Order: sequence, then structure tokens, then C-alpha cells
Amino acid sequence: MVLPYTDNYERDTYGIIDFWVRNNFEHGEFFDREISHHELELARTNHEMVQRMGKIFNRAEKKTVDIGLLLDEAKSSTREFRELLLHTMDKSLKCEVIISTPVSLLDHMIREAEEAEKVFKLVETGTYISPSDATIHESNFWLRQMLDHLIFISHYVDASNYQLHDEVRAMTKKFENYFLQANSLKTIIRRPRGEVSPVLNTFNQMIIKEAKALEAFKLELSVLIKNCAAVTTAPPNLLEHIAREAHHLWKNLEDQVVN
Repeated sequence: MVLPYTDNYERDTYGIIDFWVRNNFEHGEFFDREISHHELELARTNHEMVQRMGKIFNRAEKKTVDIGLLLDEAKSSTREFRELLLHTMDKSLKCEVIISTPVSLLDHMIREAEEAEKVFKLVETGTYISPSDATIHESNFWLRQMLDHLIFISHYVDASNYQLHDEVRAMTKKFENYFLQANSLKTIIRRPRGEVSPVLNTFNQMIIKEAKALEAFKLELSVLIKNCAAVTTAPPNLLEHIAREAHHLWKNLEDQVVN
């Protein structure tokens, strides 16, 4: 299957910057459409950040910029975007801003910005993460994000799509259980962790399989949305965005890395 998004990037520093800055860029685009026209300053600030991040991941794709400078730009733009989202979430909790973005979605985007900062730090320091630590970390972080994705799909899909909602509910329950199991394994398999144990390997293989199935579901729904064949308020590229993240999860689990 030819995927409609960037999934074959090299796992070098340029590719890692591309993935994470592109993620933040698309989050900024999604956020932009949900900011009230009354919030001109917020819209202007977010728009400027989106433009900046777009330039950064475009340069990462071309691999023509000094990697140190590019990494510094990626870190700086990610920090600023995270701070904007944190400030907006705080105002949203106090009913001081007019946006249609759920607080849980703001938190979701903040967590990914924080994860990007951690990954950039790992790249910068060359810190080694063992396969066991890497797979436990990736499962705990990304399974929560996958669970969020299913909840957000339900939020955007019109109530008239009864069968689709049934499918999403079933997958949501399944990924809730996977997330709980990942949390359990985090304390059952404690540090210092040696080789990937049979228990952890079995769990990883199960998540790889389910993440691939979730990716395929998101892409199928993406086609329906782009053809206006599903009643939904989802942005046209939202499902591709979250499918790329599902792909990132299972690929990292296969490679046993944090990227």
C-alpha cells in the first residue's frame, strides 16, 4: 500500500526533526481553525509559529542546513509552541479564551511537544536507551496518544454514523486495555531492565499488530472524509496525521528505539 504521508523518512537526525516539527506544525494548523475570530492575538501568534515550523521541517527534508543549527531551531520552536498551548489551556480552564479546541486535545498536543523536546535532548546528548526501556517508554507514551485519537475521532464524527461510532467504541475499549497493560508492565518490569523479556516481547508484537490495524482504519476513514462520504467536522488531513503517528509507534517498537 502506498501511504499518503511521509512514513519512509530515514531515522537520522534530519528525519527525526522532520517528524516532530511536522507534527507540531500540523497541530498548529488544526488549532488555527478552532480559534475564534475574537481571539486575534492568539490567532496571529499561532499563525506565526505555524509558518516558522513549516520552514524548519522543509529544511529538514532537504538536508541542506547545518544539523546543529536546525536542531536548535527545532528545540526553540517546539518550546515556544508548547508554552503557547500551556498558556491557552490555562486560560481555557478559567473560561478566559474563546476556542473550540477541547482541553484534552490541548493537553494531547502539549504532551507531544514535551515528547519532542525529550527526543531532541536524546539526539543532542547521544544518550543510549536500552531496547527494554525504549519499548516500555514508547508503549506508555504512544498508547495514550492512540487512545486520545479514537476519542477525538468520535468527537469529530457526526452522531448519524452509528456503525462507525460502534467501531470506534470497540477500538477505544481495546486501546484502553492496552494502555493499562503498558502501565502495568512499566512497574512489573522494573529498572535496571535487561534484555527484552518474553512477556514484553509478546506485548510488543501484539501492539505492533494492533497499531498497524489502527493505522489502516485511520487511512480508510481518511479516504471517506476526503471524498465527503462520511459526515464529520474533522479537518481533511487529520486522519493522515494520526495514521502517521500510529505508523511511528509500531515502527519504533519494531526497531526498539525512542525516536
